[in-house]
Amino acid sequence: MIDIELHSTFANNQVKHIKKDWGIFFTPQWVVDFMVNLIDENSLDKKDLNILEPACGICQFLYGIKKIKRNIFKKAVVKIGVEINKEVIEYIYTHNLAKEINIIHSDYLLWDPKERFDVIIGNPPYGIPSLSEHYTIRVDNKTKKKYKKIFETWYGKYNVYGAFIEKSIKLLKNNGQLIFIVPATFMILDEFKKLRNFLAFHGKTEIIYMGSNVFKPEADVTTVILKFVKSKSERHKLALFDYVNNNCELIAKYTNWTGEIILFSTEFSRKVEEICSFRLEDIYEIKISPRTPEIKYNKNVIKAKEIQQNQGNLLPILNSKNLKIGEIIYEPITGYWIEEEKKTLLRKFFDKPHIVVGLGFRGNGQLGSAYDYKAYPWMGDVYHLLRKHTLTNRHFDLTDKEVVEFLNSKIIEKYIKDVFRSITYHFNITQLKIIPLPTKSELKQLFEFFKKEKFL
Repeated sequence: MIDIELHSTFANNQVKHIKKDWGIFFTPQWVVDFMVNLIDENSLDKKDLNILEPACGICQFLYGIKKIKRNIFKKAVVKIGVEINKEVIEYIYTHNLAKEINIIHSDYLLWDPKERFDVIIGNPPYGIPSLSEHYTIRVDNKTKKKYKKIFETWYGKYNVYGAFIEKSIKLLKNNGQLIFIVPATFMILDEFKKLRNFLAFHGKTEIIYMGSNVFKPEADVTTVILKFVKSKSERHKLALFDYVNNNCELIAKYTNWTGEIILFSTEFSRKVEEICSFRLEDIYEIKISPRTPEIKYNKNVIKAKEIQQNQGNLLPILNSKNLKIGEIIYEPITGYWIEEEKKTLLRKFFDKPHIVVGLGFRGNGQLGSAYDYKAYPWMGDVYHLLRKHTLTNRHFDLTDKEVVEFLNSKIIEKYIKDVFRSITYHFNITQLKIIPLPTKSELKQLFEFFKKEKFL
């Protein structure tokens, strides 16, 4: 069994820089044990098994199998750990931790083994691959291009843990099991829509919500355990669980999942959806403000120190710090200005009063929206809601200002907490689109019902 004291020394003192550059976070032992116990031994009746731990570090999961699932470990004729870091591998051999395991020094995402596996288990790295200091996974552009070419689920600013999931599923035998602990973001972010489709098409998906405390204080990330069985007969099956006191409590089960975003559900959220006839995307187009680099290098934007006396009719460019709940502070904070007549060169809709929405913060459920009646220019993490004028929403009778009040209400605050929990740090367009919106009569019904039931 692995020496936990050695592991602790290694993790905390010897490879801090490796951990940072490669997205390594060691898994708490209780999580390792819980994940190992998720392996379905009944489906592993073969004498000769192949088991694999990608990005194995010091092989916590392989040794976890040896400790908890001795029969599986004995049956395994192939026990492989793949690790990219030479320093980690040197530590493993120096401390004699690889007696029964074949440690392979390779980039797992580029590794091409002959074997296929019955069990793949572990904690893959997470982060955006780049040499930029803004991202956590150090990967050069040449390697990143290889990744993009290899992985069919790669989309947008893809996170490497998604590529680890795809790679592992491709390396599974039929009816093979994949058990990973990963960030929960793949459940809802657009960057993972191809991955969700891939999961749905290749077998049965089970997700156990673990919350945001697993890796604290080293990392503040909301995690889930993904258990996947590669099976044509069980494609499109999805089950969502809560982790409660070392047990899995079923939240929802689906037999026809095709890769849609995965949401939580409560009695409260279901009632809101039942009463409200509309979703936000039915009534509004959603736009995002120009990002900081676009503003910084725009020839029409003036920095505060460059402002000359009597220089036109200047407006400060606002950002999320100017946005309060139900209120906009029209004061210069960003240090960027633009002439009023040129503001539409940044975005055409900057000449129209409209609703602005902050991205909110993980877990608190508060969006923070206001009505920009002065139609100022904006930058950064602020969304803009532009009213659609179509026949489909002619029955929607709330004014924009009434919508602002509803978005800032306790109803929506609780709805967001219930449906999205703390999956992401900030709101994204996908989440914003599905926020329920009521008509005036439905709004009255909502407040009456929830006061009666003491939800609010």
